[in-house]
Amino acid sequence: MKNKLLVGATGFLGNRILQELGKKDCLVTAFSRKNIKNLPKNATEKIINFDDLELVNFPKIDHVYLALGCPLFLHNLAGFINKDLKNNLYLVDYKYQLTIAKKALEVGAKSISLISAIGSNSSSINYYLRTKGKLENEIKKLGFESINIFRPGHIVGNKDRFDTVFADLMSAITDPFLLGPIKKFRSISIQDLPKAVVNLSSQEKSGINYYEFIDFKKSN
Repeated sequence: MKNKLLVGATGFLGNRILQELGKKDCLVTAFSRKNIKNLPKNATEKIINFDDLELVNFPKIDHVYLALGCPLFLHNLAGFINKDLKNNLYLVDYKYQLTIAKKALEVGAKSISLISAIGSNSSSINYYLRTKGKLENEIKKLGFESINIFRPGHIVGNKDRFDTVFADLMSAITDPFLLGPIKKFRSISIQDLPKAVVNLSSQEKSGINYYEFIDFKKSN
């Protein structure tokens, strides 16, 4: 039975990935700052201090899922982001996740799945996309046998904030016009994406594998 590690299990997407892993024949360890709601029977939570990751004892791992993310608003994703938020984004999305990936590799993980973003590029002028791109580059250097990089567009279904509801509405309007090479920028529902992440990562294809909108839809 495979041992999976998930970080970001209390997040909007991460918790749903956890629920999907709960349906599989595997054992899951979920790292979190706080108690996790609806913990599946095959999962164990471990409350940790992410600022002291070097002191955390990692269990035996076959596959690690990185789904941590600094909470951002729509205008932050568009590039309007102050210095303090930049520092926090770097810490959570880059430093924490890279440290976890390195430690997972040390305890035997052979495969890794990273939730990134469409448009990620280490040379982007957009700080969010640049940070995501830099993390992708570093993950690819680590030597995992299977690397899965998921690049979703806007994730539809978060009804708790006005800006995300607005983004859902705009996606419904614009998605039909995103065709051909730009179809990858279409939105994906919070129901479909976690299933795609778990289904595609379970294939454990060797090498570096990028997954975008078309791949998500095919896997469901």
